[in-house]
Amino acid sequence: MTVRTHRIPLSDALRSLEVRNPAGSTTVDADPAADEVVIEVQPLNGIAEELVDRLDLVVTRGHLRLSVPDRRLLRAPAFALSVTVPPDTAVTVAGASATSTLRGRLGRVTLTSSSGDLDVEHCTALQARSASGDVRAGRVDGTSDVGNASGDVRITDAGGPLQVRSASGDLLVGTAATDVTARTASGDVRIDSVASGTVRLTTVSGDATVGVAPGLRIWLDVQTVSGRLRSELAEDTPDAGGAAQLSLSLQSVSGDLRLRRAAGQPAAPPSAG
Repeated sequence: MTVRTHRIPLSDALRSLEVRNPAGSTTVDADPAADEVVIEVQPLNGIAEELVDRLDLVVTRGHLRLSVPDRRLLRAPAFALSVTVPPDTAVTVAGASATSTLRGRLGRVTLTSSSGDLDVEHCTALQARSASGDVRAGRVDGTSDVGNASGDVRITDAGGPLQVRSASGDLLVGTAATDVTARTASGDVRIDSVASGTVRLTTVSGDATVGVAPGLRIWLDVQTVSGRLRSELAEDTPDAGGAAQLSLSLQSVSGDLRLRRAAGQPAAPPSAG
């Protein structure tokens, strides 16, 4: 099918990009060598082929807005959009069933979707909302705020506070630098490693597992009605007094709760006052 390419010179610094693409796919690449914004538009069905020249493209004072034509009667156009931007650009993508893939280092990212998957490689902050699509992120430097119904949420490296709300989707976090708050009904929650801050996990029937960096002073509040509690932390928890370096609050109705030792070096002792 026809592919349309649009090139926009970077006469002014591009600070933000906004894309609206209900069906198909949206890909945004942060290219350190970019000296222009490159937009490629490929129709994926017949009605999209008819509407490919009706792309809405607006550039105003460092902001680029890109949207595809709406459906006609019962016919929904599907497009594959590809946009190349400079690093650290703030990106907003709205879609229904379209998948969104963001590669490279970007600024604040805001994503909404009904059933399309959302995938971000690296951003300074993340806000994502989805119904049944999965949300995946590599590195988030700052705050992450994710709401999902049945899709899974996976974040490899959360550098700032993380908040997740889900009904039946699972949550998997690789490394959490600080606070984590997660609420889920039947989804499982797993944090591979956390070393500071406050972790609050609330589930109904889902299981929750937290990996704790060795050598920390921990404050615990763990409650479950009919689930099992398993802990591997007794040997690692120091007896010395002092304020807790990590607070854990885990609550469940029927889900199992597990506290385990995370791989890695012991936490550094607090500096002398």
